[in-house]
Amino acid sequence: FKDKSTVLYPCPEPEFLTAPSKEELDALRRQYALEGKRVLLTVSRLDEGKGFPHLIHLLPKLLAENPNMVWLLIGDGPKRAEFIKMIQKNNLQNVVRFVGEVAHDKLRAFYYLADMFILLTHPDEGREEGLGLVFLEASAAGLPIIAGRSGGVEEAVIDGETGIVVDAYNGTQVMNSVFDLLRNPVRARELGEQARARIAAEFQWGEQVAKLK
Repeated sequence: FKDKSTVLYPCPEPEFLTAPSKEELDALRRQYALEGKRVLLTVSRLDEGKGFPHLIHLLPKLLAENPNMVWLLIGDGPKRAEFIKMIQKNNLQNVVRFVGEVAHDKLRAFYYLADMFILLTHPDEGREEGLGLVFLEASAAGLPIIAGRSGGVEEAVIDGETGIVVDAYNGTQVMNSVFDLLRNPVRARELGEQARARIAAEFQWGEQVAKLK
């Protein structure tokens, strides 16, 4: 059946390949107090299987080495109140920039504010992550990615080429991956550039629809 099957992937909107204006980005940096910060970005539904408890647990250890780091969190969902309580319990209110729901036509700018994209997806009671459009949007913006291994994630993020795929339950592996990208900006930039090039070459609707011809 493999030889008779054609896979069509979703594609990020082409605008994600182009940075917003400097004025727009500067305004957002001021609004969320991001000047001089190393920004980890997550865009996700606030629900099970996304690894939020794992990252919240690791943040104090990450901050010990990177005190100027902040976590920019975008999304909403049924676990919102629970995750906010976890953030407060760990005294991370000054570190987490919780933005909430953002209209899709306003989302692109947030990717261009970040130093890396992180979403620790993982299997949850038999449920797996799909491809993950947010990974493709982050790639289009040229962000290095740390992604949790689950379902189709490894089709969206090529481990070692466009990002780092980790076991979300392995805290040491996750921390080392974050440290690696923060300590090695050349490596981080290389992953981001390769991610953007892959989106430009393969994840365009014209390229995907052509498979049907």
